[in-house]
Amino acid sequence: MAYIETVRSGPGYRFISKSHSLRTAGVKRGEKRERTKEEMEKQNARNRAIHTQLLILGNFREGWHVTLTYTKENRPAEADDAKKELRRFLQKAGRRYKKAGYEFKWLCVTEIGAKGAVHHHLIIQDIQDGEFSSVRVIKECWDRGGKYLTPMYEEGEYQQLSEYLTKKETKENVSGCKVTHSRNLIMPKVKRKKRKGNSWLPDPKVPKGWELVKDSLHNGLNAFTGLPCQHYLLIQIERIT
Repeated sequence: MAYIETVRSGPGYRFISKSHSLRTAGVKRGEKRERTKEEMEKQNARNRAIHTQLLILGNFREGWHVTLTYTKENRPAEADDAKKELRRFLQKAGRRYKKAGYEFKWLCVTEIGAKGAVHHHLIIQDIQDGEFSSVRVIKECWDRGGKYLTPMYEEGEYQQLSEYLTKKETKENVSGCKVTHSRNLIMPKVKRKKRKGNSWLPDPKVPKGWELVKDSLHNGLNAFTGLPCQHYLLIQIERIT
């Protein structure tokens, strides 16, 4: 009897998932059934949000959440036109970073508002060094409309922000409006291990030097297999004090 433990880790975080496969013996199973379209979409949305959250944790702690908007006369007619405007901005900002000797890291999603207005949500690192400033670069490189910057701090380690960035209604169903990011981000390292036993503690043991993120702990049943599953997020204490 065994279960699978998957650990996704990066600078200062560990996201741990525990689950059983259909071949697992000795585990009380719920009713196995085909997942509905809604259940599959909900699961996919959760996976996207978690992946985005881990990218933020590994690359943009205490960075900036930037919203770039368009004036009415500059508003792109199509989503593909918005992609071109965004690419132009990112290339321009990237050159400024490179000239100053810094890597330009970013994560972005384009959103279509309820009234059809296009805008971009951007996550960037906060760099303040002499005359170089991330804030100044953003403000000087975006000339198509407004730029609104919010310092990134959130209880729950950016879960709500990640869920917002990956929500489906106004993004994925529009061509070119999925979450994208620069190629230089630190990606989560994934390790899977087979653990002995047919169950785990409902309240996981937290290693010394780590802290369980409030409300990240989930104990439930897999909608497809009907078998128990668990996931939670740990943050290294030294990085949050």
